[in-house]
Amino acid sequence: MIISDSFAIFMYLEEKYPQHPLLPSDLAKKALNFQAANIVSSSIQPLQNLAVLKYIEEKVSPDEKIPWTKFHIEKGFEALEKLLKDHAGKYATGDEVSMADLFLAPQILAGIERFNVDMAKFPLLSRLNEAYSELPEFQNAKPENQPDAPSA
Repeated sequence: MIISDSFAIFMYLEEKYPQHPLLPSDLAKKALNFQAANIVSSSIQPLQNLAVLKYIEEKVSPDEKIPWTKFHIEKGFEALEKLLKDHAGKYATGDEVSMADLFLAPQILAGIERFNVDMAKFPLLSRLNEAYSELPEFQNAKPENQPDAPSA
């Protein structure tokens, strides 16, 4: 079986490896994690897929591809800042890595590296990005560190 959706992959791993839970047992924190992950997976990430970017380039203008994408990323980042501001600890929803962090880390990185998002507008997400950069597991999970990554 091949699982290709981020949410499905996460839920599969959460069930398969219950000894390492990434969803908090507290219902309010669990809901907060689902909200943050949903903002990334449904309101930000799909709008920067290659098929969407190619469509914008062809139907609107090649010059509009990056500004259009940045607009949507920043709109999502604003929502995440507002959602997490009263709940974040060292990580997105507390002092332990959770589901929200797994969705946020690659999205923040893509915003910075692929779309030049000005992270000064997003102090909480910037702080979280710094915390993620200190975790070897997050560094090892970067696309360029995967065995099938294209060589530069």
